[in-house]
Amino acid sequence: MKFKLLYFGDILINPKKRAQHISDIRMQFHPQLKKLVEHQPWNNLTRYMMPGATKSPVSTRHIGGINWNPIITPNLKLIAELDIQMLHPEIVGVPHTDIDNRVKTLLDGLRCPQNEHEIGTNTPRDIGPIYTLLDDDYLVTKLSINTSHLLSTDIFNCYNCRTPDTVFMMIDVNVRVAEGTLENLPFMV
Repeated sequence: MKFKLLYFGDILINPKKRAQHISDIRMQFHPQLKKLVEHQPWNNLTRYMMPGATKSPVSTRHIGGINWNPIITPNLKLIAELDIQMLHPEIVGVPHTDIDNRVKTLLDGLRCPQNEHEIGTNTPRDIGPIYTLLDDDYLVTKLSINTSHLLSTDIFNCYNCRTPDTVFMMIDVNVRVAEGTLENLPFMV
C-alpha cells in the first residue's frame, strides 16, 4: 500500500526547543494521517484505536496526557519504506545543506513520542488522539532522499518563508507487511 505525505515548514537542525519543534512537525502530519485512516484498509482498524481496546493490533499510547495512534506498528507487523523529495531554498551542494540532521529531525517528527519529554508544551491536548506515521523509527526499512532547489515559495502564500531551514517535502510511504497475520491481510495488496 502506498500513499503520500506533504510537509512545508522549517526543519531545524539543532533547535533550542527541540520537543516543541518536533511536535510542530507531527502536527502537520496529523490531519493527513487522520484523513488516511478514514479509508480502506485503515478504517477497519480504527475501532482498536482507543485506550483499553482488547486484542488490539493497533498500539494506542497514552503519553503526557495525550492518546497517540501510530499507524505503522510492530503489533500489525507493518514496516515502511520512505522516498523523500526535499526541496529547500538553498542552492544544492552548498555546505549549509545539512541533510543527515534534517532527516533525523524529520524521522523524529514521523514517530510517536517515547516519553512526555518529547512532547512540546504547545501540543494540543483536546483534539482527540494524535496520529503519527510510525510507532518508532526502527520500522523504516528503506530510506531514499532526493534534494532539489526550491525556486519559489510564493505558491505557499506564507510570510517569511525564505529561511535556510524552510523545506517542502513530498514523502512517498510504501507500507509493507513484515509477517502475514489476519489483521494485516488487507495491506498485502
